[in-house]
Amino acid sequence: MARSHRSRRSKKTKSQTEEKSIKGKLLEHGDIFFFYRPKVRTEEVRDIENVQRFYMVTSPDNSDVHRIFLVGQKRLPEIVEGKSSSEERNWALNVLTSSNPHEIRKEFLPAEYQTETRGTRRIGAAVPAGEGKYSIVEHEGHSELAYILELPEEPGPTQREFQIKKEASYIVSVKNPDIQVPGYNAFLKRKPHYPNSLKEKFGNRRWINVEDPHLLDYENAQLLLIGARKKDVEEELGIDIDEEKETSRTAELFNDLKIKKEQVPLKPLFTGKFPRKNDIPFAQEIKRLSIEEAPGRGGKVGGKIAASSSASAASVAKVLSGIKFPKNKDQLIHYAEQNKYKVSKPDVVIEALKELHATHFENMSDVEKALGAIR
Repeated sequence: MARSHRSRRSKKTKSQTEEKSIKGKLLEHGDIFFFYRPKVRTEEVRDIENVQRFYMVTSPDNSDVHRIFLVGQKRLPEIVEGKSSSEERNWALNVLTSSNPHEIRKEFLPAEYQTETRGTRRIGAAVPAGEGKYSIVEHEGHSELAYILELPEEPGPTQREFQIKKEASYIVSVKNPDIQVPGYNAFLKRKPHYPNSLKEKFGNRRWINVEDPHLLDYENAQLLLIGARKKDVEEELGIDIDEEKETSRTAELFNDLKIKKEQVPLKPLFTGKFPRKNDIPFAQEIKRLSIEEAPGRGGKVGGKIAASSSASAASVAKVLSGIKFPKNKDQLIHYAEQNKYKVSKPDVVIEALKELHATHFENMSDVEKALGAIR
């Protein structure tokens, strides 16, 4: 049965809504959630360096579908109005679509796996970091995903670490699975199985707008997100997202996704702060991972989906040999692109540099430390 929602608080008059509807065509509306998963054996997350994965979940209205997207660089794209840079864009990969909310909940459980040298290893449960309402809109020749955050009421340190704003929008495009795109080589073996009716929409284009939201329903669907707006998204796009005032009792996270309050730390969701060790509940359910699902094996929970997993320190050093420091991230990437002939797999190296969280480097040691933080 499709989900239904409580009546929302409309903030606009009918005439205002009609006037705005001319600007943007609403394609989809629903609930959006953000989660992060700590790194292996991390008891307390203090910043993004302690985080293994960052996820975005979309649950459209009038549908049973829930989609989990793994977001690259462990954060949403930075939004710098009036400026274009590599930090404003990011990828997202559909790692699970299900009409069963218990499957979504299970995906975020803590997990254990066996290693040959270190015995049993544990990955902590995914922690909710935000809840809100989102819309996908056709606007001036492109599609945008816009959201307004409901929980926490105001973004805190946790949300700032993942670039989760009070409100924001991103130009969103879907990758053609049959055309190779530079920088996306890590996804060559991960292709969504679109039916012909959806495949035909791509034609010979590398990227298309989200003209049909069903494009997002298929596992391994690959998205490109480009930062667009961080304020007045409803006015700019001509839509009413109609967020609600949520509480621990009414939050859709618990009602729709069936996340159990007693099994996850709630501090990031309600106060915007990272939980301390004492705030983390004892794990009542633990998922067992196979060897293939374990970190470093390409699994959904901890596998290295990004190209950074296979970019060796030696290949990065070879591509950057001769560079003069200090350099910012964009300059590193530009230099690597100019010297990619030095290694056999340059796209893997360049993608790894794009994954770096640091933006300023005084020497090669800084680069190596930044690479280590994303492995």
